[in-house]
Amino acid sequence: MSDTLLSRFRFVVQIDLSGQGGDEGLAQGEGAFSEVTGLELTIEPTTFREGGYHLGPRQLIGKTTTTTLVLKRGVSLDEAFWAWIQRCTNGTYPLPYVSGAIHVQPPDGDASGDEAVWTFVNGIVTKVKSADLNATTAQDVPIEELHIVHEGLSRGAP
Repeated sequence: MSDTLLSRFRFVVQIDLSGQGGDEGLAQGEGAFSEVTGLELTIEPTTFREGGYHLGPRQLIGKTTTTTLVLKRGVSLDEAFWAWIQRCTNGTYPLPYVSGAIHVQPPDGDASGDEAVWTFVNGIVTKVKSADLNATTAQDVPIEELHIVHEGLSRGAP
């Protein structure tokens, strides 16, 4: 991804093949976005009373649910990234599940060069919304929204 794009789009989304089928013929790809929402996990607590324990109910961890990743105002010049989107939305099976990483680029002037990374597993595209076409800004933000559902989210390296 060029440095020019990263000066405007702080979040680089990289996709990697999962090897679970459906991703045949695809390659690693990436896109850059200016906003990412849905970096969220919800763990449902399970409460039960234990005989002989009088301090209150015990709390256990129940099922974990994830939220759809919504990538906003972005661009990708990577043909592999667009091929993955096309395979997800054209209705062919098996679906092209991929794993991926969202790299949060450090702000300009940050000497440390450290970046935060969120990774997701078994993701597929469920919605693509193109930006409205305008003769003066049509090339600035070709992807208005990209929704990715996934089966797991974690903070750290892919």
